[in-house]
Amino acid sequence: MDATFLQIWKSHFQLSRDEWMTRMVGMREFGCDELLLQWVGLHGGDEPDWMLPDAVMQTVLDTAGSNGMRVRIGLPYDNGWWKALSAKDEAAQAAFFDRSLQGATRYMRESPWSGHRQFAGWYIPYEIEQYHWAEAPAQQRLGTWLADLSSVSQQAGHGVPAISTYFSTLTTQGSLVQLWQSLLDRAQLRPMVQDGVGVAGWPNIQAIEPLLLYLRQRKVTFDVIVELFEQLPSERNDGTDFKARSADYARVERQLEWAETTGAEHVVAFAVDPWALGSDPQAQGLRRQWLRSRS
Repeated sequence: MDATFLQIWKSHFQLSRDEWMTRMVGMREFGCDELLLQWVGLHGGDEPDWMLPDAVMQTVLDTAGSNGMRVRIGLPYDNGWWKALSAKDEAAQAAFFDRSLQGATRYMRESPWSGHRQFAGWYIPYEIEQYHWAEAPAQQRLGTWLADLSSVSQQAGHGVPAISTYFSTLTTQGSLVQLWQSLLDRAQLRPMVQDGVGVAGWPNIQAIEPLLLYLRQRKVTFDVIVELFEQLPSERNDGTDFKARSADYARVERQLEWAETTGAEHVVAFAVDPWALGSDPQAQGLRRQWLRSRS
């Protein structure tokens, strides 16, 4: 693994510097030299808005640097994203794009963290799939928004931002390859292709192979995301009651062997913490087998 995501929650505010250092050491044990913060805050939802305190961000960057890792920072996440996805009203979707663009632009231009020596660029904290973006007008609106975000990042000297993408198993006329052809014709982006094995199982690899082939043919720099969890059945099969456990090492090893064949620049874990650093037996087992295999 070259990198790992970390989903920041308010509970992380309470971690001491030593606790952050322990986490960074664990990520480095897995080979990671880059940490991707999925976001730096959440706003626009039912709960009060929050942002990662400056002191905590400073600790994250410093302890990552002490372990030889750079940090790609996820922009503030606007919870209006899901309403925008399903909006039948074009004006409602456009309002989300305008609001989120303004917030992200302000953060990229005003945040001091891009000046930190460990800063590795920006991550756009939304996931793109073909189900909600099958229609050409929606693709155009999405592409324009992403192009604007990318332009702000590049004009500030921060490079091309990254964004995740995955294959939705929901029935649709949309094509993931066609969607990304449309987006890349409009915007410079670094796609991060999720393998989807943690949710949809191993057959999902076949579903994303056409996109990987297209990205290689277009000579686009991209990463692949290896999921270190296994989704468990829940009472509500709508994504609102997500339950999972750490994957077994044999499956992860197979995923990593596949990832090496994709042409991706980086293999990114989702996520070493908590799925391999957690205190539960499954996570501890994954970490133990990983370290044993490399000793």
